[in-house]
Amino acid sequence: MLSKYQVLAAAAALVIAAGAAYWIVSPRIELQRQRADVAERELGNANAMIETQARVLEGNQRMLGELSAIRAGMVALGQTVNQNQREQSAALEELKRHDKTVADYLGLPVPADLGVLYARPETTDPAAYRAGSAVRPDPVLPARPPADPHQ
Repeated sequence: MLSKYQVLAAAAALVIAAGAAYWIVSPRIELQRQRADVAERELGNANAMIETQARVLEGNQRMLGELSAIRAGMVALGQTVNQNQREQSAALEELKRHDKTVADYLGLPVPADLGVLYARPETTDPAAYRAGSAVRPDPVLPARPPADPHQ
């Protein structure tokens, strides 16, 4: 059996070995703790950056949706303008044809039956012509007395 001193010596050796092991390992433990703190901070920064990028991407998506709606509106507006241009061109061509038809008609002599139908002495007999009523020299009528506000 071991004596009391041997047990104490073994315990002291064990404590010294444990102290030496701690003394050797403690800087490494502190270094790992510092690395863990740095990694935690970097993780927090990375998470904040990811959240910021997510908000930016969400804003970009929203803007792309708005731009898509604007583009669709511009396409519809362009189609409307093109349709209006075609309609105006057709209307202008019709007016040109109509003007030519009217000009050709007006260049023809008035049919005798039609001329007699609208004949009036004022237009066919210079002696029957009578001048219209004279134009007033003053453009504004004379003022009337103001209305009674108590009526």
